[in-house]
Amino acid sequence: FSLSSPAAVDLLEKMLQLDVEKRLTATQALAHPYFDQFRDVEEETEAQQSYDDSLEHEKLSIDEWRKHIYKEILSFSPIARKDSKKRSGMSL
Repeated sequence: FSLSSPAAVDLLEKMLQLDVEKRLTATQALAHPYFDQFRDVEEETEAQQSYDDSLEHEKLSIDEWRKHIYKEILSFSPIARKDSKKRSGMSL
């Protein structure tokens, strides 16, 4: 990633850890310096409920994973929120 910023590489290395104990949480990732120019702490909210990761411990076939992912996509409902005060694109 020679053309990427050191902050972007650092963030990706921390987010793409296979070991869940070493991987950044969403909150930690958003607090990473890479996002400083895009963050607006006043607009940030915490999740209303914990993420259900029970499927991560299941041994499922690829077809079963596809079905679960498809079901998740169909049930997705974005949370309505005010427009962001900042409009800028991110790049790696």
